[in-house]
Amino acid sequence: MITSISQKAKVGIMICGHREYWPQFPGMKEELLKNAEIFKGYVNITGVEIFSRFVDTVEDAYSFGVELKTEDIDILFIYLTTYVASGRYVQGVLRASCPIVLVGLQQPLDLSKGVTLQSMTGSGSPCQMPEAYNAFVRCGQPAVDIIFGNLVGDDRVKRRIEEWCRAANAKRALKGAIFGYMGHSYEGMYDMNFDPTAITNTFGAHVRQLEMCELVEYIEKSTPEELQAKLKQIKETFVLLDKSADPTTKDIDISDLEWAAKVSVGLDKLVYNNGISGFAYYYMGENNSIYERTASNLIIGNSLMTANGIAMAGEGDMKTCLAMYITSALGCGGSFAELCSVDFKADVVIVGHDGPHDIRISDKKPTIRGLSLMHGKKGYGVSVEFSIRHGPMTMVSIGSDENGQFHFIIAEGESQAGWVPPVGNTLTRGYFGPDVASFLEDWCRAGACHHQSLAIGHCGDMVEKFGKLMGIKSIRLR
Repeated sequence: MITSISQKAKVGIMICGHREYWPQFPGMKEELLKNAEIFKGYVNITGVEIFSRFVDTVEDAYSFGVELKTEDIDILFIYLTTYVASGRYVQGVLRASCPIVLVGLQQPLDLSKGVTLQSMTGSGSPCQMPEAYNAFVRCGQPAVDIIFGNLVGDDRVKRRIEEWCRAANAKRALKGAIFGYMGHSYEGMYDMNFDPTAITNTFGAHVRQLEMCELVEYIEKSTPEELQAKLKQIKETFVLLDKSADPTTKDIDISDLEWAAKVSVGLDKLVYNNGISGFAYYYMGENNSIYERTASNLIIGNSLMTANGIAMAGEGDMKTCLAMYITSALGCGGSFAELCSVDFKADVVIVGHDGPHDIRISDKKPTIRGLSLMHGKKGYGVSVEFSIRHGPMTMVSIGSDENGQFHFIIAEGESQAGWVPPVGNTLTRGYFGPDVASFLEDWCRAGACHHQSLAIGHCGDMVEKFGKLMGIKSIRLR
């Protein structure tokens, strides 16, 4: 089964040389290949699957391009060892049919000390970079990035290579992925509605329609042994809390905890039997029926599932489910959230939700609190409560315009320590710079839906890179 954390990208490296140099400068080819090995090491450290070949003829490049096409690689680094005529490699790259990044790295040189033409050329060069970019523009496949810098000790170069590989991981994690959808969007939330075909067209994932009756059957057929194992997992994962001063909270009733565990057992079977990579759901139910009780007690199971790289989103929000899945695939986690309240004096917005949550990125051991009601929804039971890990944080939403085109909205900020209301929800103090009101107005104008993925670290660059790999526009606010 495909999850956001189970897949590694297939990455091509085409090492390009200018064959006219070899008879003129003995040993240059070997020196340039040593440089290429240093670059390959930067890619290899990310853990991706690498397909690499040295080419210096049209024939070799074309043959390698066919191989890369067959392997369905996610991204191709074109490593230009020194000046290389673009005709040596362009045809092969076009055959590979994937996003390309141009890379040119130069060995450090002291130009005041006896540099020869061979040592200067053999150390790497910027000469080939404009020609390469121009050639691909003219062929209708512009590079998604150009990386030029020092071959050794250049943290800027290493960071960008790593970010492209992690973005390629996210691209790979969507290939063959199946996102479950059960019930419907929360009534009247126009920003939640989506077209399953548009999801497949843009992200490559399939949307599978799931039925509540299948989930309920798994719950009703759960065994005592399965229930006890799940209760053990819950008690080992979470700290159980008493009610707080908020009147919507209550002490945890053991019957509520057992029911949440049973629902979690059923959810596990629903997910694994259908090969689900992500899951968006909303179901109201009536009269305290088993459907209502099931729908209102998915939070515990969903949070455990999200920790396994299977994104879960409430209120039928498939777009935020995808955002959570993508930020998780980038290695930054992804918790379901919305804008809750503002502390104007501190320029802080409180962000969070009643579930589901990514317990991998909590600030401490996550907790469970009893709720007498699920605000705005039917039912009662237990819910997960914590803040996102303090430090750098990124908020990512997927918006769609009047033509149905998707785009990312990104804001980098900070998860700050401080008091939040103990109401059985994840709530995080998010600081996104001065003038919080203006920031929130800009966030709205960018076309965000009212939910977003909360991720740890500043991953805006990687989200933008993923967008370039997929042909999806990004709007960066902070």
